[in-house]
Formats: sequence, structure tokens, C-alpha cells
Amino acid sequence: MKLKITYWEDYVGGRVEEREIELKPFGYRMAPITQWKCLVAMEDKEVKKGEPVVLKVRAFDLPENTMVGPLNIMRHAYGTVIDIVECGIPTKVEEEKCINQVLFLPIEDGSIKEGDLIGVLKVFFIKTGLLSRLFGIRPPKVELSEEIIKANITWRDNGNVFRKPMRTEVFGYIRTHIGIWETLVAEEEVEIKAGEIVRVKIREIELPPNTVVVPLSVMRNAYGTVIDVIQLGKPSKVEESKKIHQAIFLPVQNGKIKKGDLIGVINVYYVGVKELKPILIEKYSQKVNLVYEENGEIKRKEVVIEPFGYKRKPIARWECMVADENKKVKKGMPEIVRIKRIKIPKNTIIYPLAIMRHAYGTIVDVCCDCPIWKVEEGGAIDRAVFLPLMDGEIKEGELLGVINLYSIELNPIEIIRELYEKLLKMSEEERMAYVEALQ
Repeated sequence: MKLKITYWEDYVGGRVEEREIELKPFGYRMAPITQWKCLVAMEDKEVKKGEPVVLKVRAFDLPENTMVGPLNIMRHAYGTVIDIVECGIPTKVEEEKCINQVLFLPIEDGSIKEGDLIGVLKVFFIKTGLLSRLFGIRPPKVELSEEIIKANITWRDNGNVFRKPMRTEVFGYIRTHIGIWETLVAEEEVEIKAGEIVRVKIREIELPPNTVVVPLSVMRNAYGTVIDVIQLGKPSKVEESKKIHQAIFLPVQNGKIKKGDLIGVINVYYVGVKELKPILIEKYSQKVNLVYEENGEIKRKEVVIEPFGYKRKPIARWECMVADENKKVKKGMPEIVRIKRIKIPKNTIIYPLAIMRHAYGTIVDVCCDCPIWKVEEGGAIDRAVFLPLMDGEIKEGELLGVINLYSIELNPIEIIRELYEKLLKMSEEERMAYVEALQ
């Protein structure tokens, strides 16, 4: 596939360059271990609600054959990290890279201080290859490394912002590839306006210890998309239990969210921080309102969502999102951009490949000019929700971003519970071999 890439030649906001490249259909196999890297601000910066900003962070190197993604659940009182920023020609996952800038989306006006922890990055270790050869590839051997981090943690409580120094060990986790879905259901009525980010109170979600969350891609509400979720009060560690009370919602059109509306879904993955621990997996059916657009009209339909989970395969592939139209964009104003149609097989979930791939912004979600489809049914995407970092113009044929496509095996909660309990009974060596052998 031939396509065009646009990038900052010298610095963000400097000189934009364009180049034509050719990409082959590649995929990868993941190692069963994920490393964390803390994103610590290296500058003071005044931020404004809804205006994405590039922040300098304490630099660190990533080895070759790695890809990254933000650790969700907002980590700073004033907003969340939505992507990583590189200058120059975007590097491939097979190449070494240095991370020193991130794209931060404020949800409140405020001041970021040098030394603030603004987010955490997940580092995935992978082995790439042509799609036809993936099943013969072995995952790389990786061991978690520990480092001591000093930074300020920040949080809001009853309208007040707190900042406290911390010193902690940072390592990572062992993946089980077992996950469930949690629905994000509005618990309040909110007037929304396109481009104006809002915090929406949701039905409380209780997360057990040793879980990480990721928003489920493909927009689930006609009015917009969920960027992240919020735990009120002081942030908890991954190995601690936590409760989610709010969602960060980015509207793409004017309207109203009503109590009971489904505004998004999150993937909840069970992981082991040094070791797996017993947890209670109990979920129940819920009534929600699906909010969708039909013939230009917003409609609501009450449905019952049954609890389901899945086992994710460690083999995945990439698909490029290529603009299928010219469109001018304005800083901080999300745009629905037509992309060349991508077929999504049944039993497949999508995860954006982080590190910004277009000079003017990043992809925060995808959607389709078609009825909402279930993961187990499969479907297609032909639109991308693009959040501009600055004013500019997207041109037809340009690369906007890349998505990971993961195959999954759906199961009722009872089966998910049995799979997890089976892992608990294994020795560490047996468990690692089992996770690596998942097909």
C-alpha cells in the first residue's frame, strides 16, 4: 500500500514535510509482559480546558520492537495523556526511539508543574512479521525491570486540587489476555456542545485489584466518544481496588446526554503485578439506552446488555487509516474524517497504535456511517474521530493513524471466571507457557 505521511521536520509547529511511503501487511506476536514508564512533566505549563497541548516529559529510551499505549484512568488532576508526539519521520515499532513529548488533553483550566506525574505509558514487547508467517513467530523473551521514580501526584477532591511528592517503585505486569466489558452509563443529564469536553457522572464501576482498563474503540454514542475514565480522589495503584465515577466525554455534535444513556464501553483486563491474585468476578445484566443516528435523526432504544468477557489472542495485525477526503481542521475541535473503508472481522476488537502519525493531530476513535454492530458480528469502519493539535488541512491519501486488530474468543462470565481460576492454580512457569501458547 502506498500512502503519504505528514510530519514536523524540526519541532511541533515548525516546518511540515510530506513523504510517500509503501507499507506491507504486517502483524505481530506479543510477549506476555508489559512494562510501565512514568510520564513526568519537565516544564511548567498553563493549560485550558479542551485545548490539547504538547508537554515535555522526562526523556527515556524505548528498545526496538516495542509499541506503547497510555495507561488509562486519568492520572493528573487537570487532564489526561492521549498520545505520544515525535518530530521527524515517524519511527517504526521495529526501531529504537526516545520519548520526550506527549499530547495532553486538559479537562479543566489549571497549572501543570515541573515534576508532576501526568500519565503512565504501557510498553508492549513484540515480534513483527508478515501476516502469512505470524503463527511461526515466537514472542520475545522479556523480564520486568524495576526503577525508582520521584514525582508529584495530583488529584481533585471536593473542588480542591492536591499535589503531593511521591517516591515509588515502577515495574509492570503479567498479562492474562482475559478481559471483560464494563458499560459506561450516564447517571445525569448533560447539555453538550461539539468540541467542548465534559465530565459525565456514570453508574459506579468497581474494579478489583490487578486490573487495567482501555476504552473500547468504535464510537458507542452518536454524540461523541469517551476519552478516559476518572476515579475521584487520590489515584490508586493498579494492584489496588478502585471505583470509577466519571467519564471524559468528547462531543462531536451538539445535543443532550440523558440519564441511562450508554456513552461508551471499557475493556477491563486482569493482570498480575508480580503475581496473580484471587478476585471475585461477578457481573449482571443492565438496561441502557442506545443512542444512535438514523436518517439524520438521533434516536434512543432501551436494550438489555448481558455480561460477557473474552480471551484475547497474542497475535494481532495493523491496519492503516488513510484519509478519503480533504478537510480543514481547527485546534481542539474534533472532526469526523472519512477514511478508506476497513473491514473488521467478527470477534475482533480495535486498539489505536499510539505515537501520533499525522502532523496536525491524532485519532481518538473510529466509527461507521452504518448501524452500530456488535463485536461478535463484525462490521466496518469508514470514519475516524480526529482531534487536531493545531489548525491545518488533512488531504486525501494521507495517513491519519494506525489501529491494532485483536482477535478474541467471547465467553459468558462463568467461563471467564473458570479461565482465570485455572490460571491461578498454575505455577509461574506453567502460566507463562500457557499465555504464550494461546492461539
